[in-house]
Amino acid sequence: MTARCVQHELGRFHGAQHNLTPVSPSGPPRSDVTGRPVEPRPLDLDTFFAPKTVAVIGASDNPRRPNTAMTKKIRGWAQQAGADVFLINPNRDEIDGQKCFRSVLDVPADVDLAAVLVGDAVPALEQVIEKKAKFAVVFAAGFAEVGKDGERLQARMQDLIAASDLHVLGPNTNLNAFETFQPDLPGKAIALITQSGHQGRPIFQGQEIGIRLSHWAPTGNEADLEFADFCAYFADQSDVGAIACYIEGFKDGRTLMLAADKAAQAGVPIVVIKVGRTDEGRKMAKAHTGHLTGSDAVTSAVFRQFGVTRVDGLDELLEVSAAFARTKPPAGDGVCVYSISGGTGAHMADMAAAAGLRIPPLTKETQERLHEWIPPYLRVSNPVDNGGAPSGDSRGRKILDAILADPNVDLLVCPITGALASMSNRLAQDLVDVAATTDKAVFVVWGSPVGDEEAYRDVLLKSDVPVFRTFANAVKAATAYFDYHAFRSKYRSPFAKPALKA
Repeated sequence: MTARCVQHELGRFHGAQHNLTPVSPSGPPRSDVTGRPVEPRPLDLDTFFAPKTVAVIGASDNPRRPNTAMTKKIRGWAQQAGADVFLINPNRDEIDGQKCFRSVLDVPADVDLAAVLVGDAVPALEQVIEKKAKFAVVFAAGFAEVGKDGERLQARMQDLIAASDLHVLGPNTNLNAFETFQPDLPGKAIALITQSGHQGRPIFQGQEIGIRLSHWAPTGNEADLEFADFCAYFADQSDVGAIACYIEGFKDGRTLMLAADKAAQAGVPIVVIKVGRTDEGRKMAKAHTGHLTGSDAVTSAVFRQFGVTRVDGLDELLEVSAAFARTKPPAGDGVCVYSISGGTGAHMADMAAAAGLRIPPLTKETQERLHEWIPPYLRVSNPVDNGGAPSGDSRGRKILDAILADPNVDLLVCPITGALASMSNRLAQDLVDVAATTDKAVFVVWGSPVGDEEAYRDVLLKSDVPVFRTFANAVKAATAYFDYHAFRSKYRSPFAKPALKA
């Protein structure tokens, strides 16, 4: 499918890159002559993620009500963020010693973010709009995901929002926007966008194995705020190295492309699980969040046009995103497989080559140097088999330095399947140390299913070296890594502002 067909099918904006109408940076987004935007809409999402005032509408301390746990979670998050919290409950004077207000209109301060916990969300939103709050989160379900009546209710909500300055996350969302993160983990962060709370949970738990996250946007039914809004925002954040997404359907093809274009220009990779390849997936997505999944062929074409990496499993989503966040662009596309076992090296190289990765021979000079530390009967051309013993002493680091100095190598992949402490402990430390001295990417595959070994737990996971639990995920990440950077080296935005003729 051509780029023109993609643009017509998803966004109907053929020719949008021409005849642009400039506006001031603080005004609405630039548009073409038809009035269609050619850049993401400007939103103050800094305030959404770091509000100074939070109103909790429907606050509770009744142990039999779900609002109680939600109130506690939001209060804790807001207090940790340094925000003032106002509790709204017309039937209570106080909750846990904190004053309750009868209405959000009674709050004696401007409201940056209103958390709407009540089931009858539309009347509550009317008051939030009257209060001139900036953002709201609506948790209630029963909207577009339940059929025609719910669709009409969601349309009413959308009309209210469109006529105001309020922006809304949800409905049918969850508490994931109110999670806290570990900022002291190494490397750049993953920003997460999901249309399902549970599907994002394994990515969030990546922090437990040292993978840094910075944001989580659970967009739900996307009555207002959508994937594209958060994607464009995350592409602007200096600490975000990749955007990981679980998506059931895109609200608008044009906004998808505008956001993906912004991320491509910024060099922030997007990694996506997108459901809807089958009738079963499409039906479940509609019942879950009310999203129409759309044509999978068109979606795939858009992903190719804008360099979006598509994966299938949550393990892939986590590990491929982390690899992007922790690596720099390569100078070429050469892969070297280095192992302490000939069988391991053969297996890894076979899978890599079958996926189309290039495994070039090392230079003659490099091979001669490697045989200073590796027995002459072992292969060192690529893959490199050190036989095991050199990994336990100073030879291991010298081998790694020599491989990474080779001009034919742009990525080193080291699969460790024999997790014997006598070999793996020093090898893991050498890999972490050498990765810190080079701009070339170093991938490690930890083959033990146990995962509590010292080399894995205390060395690899505490570093910013990409670590994989399967050969397949390492190959997927390496392929995505080279494909993305090859794409970006040639990328030209279809929305770029045209140069003025002299």
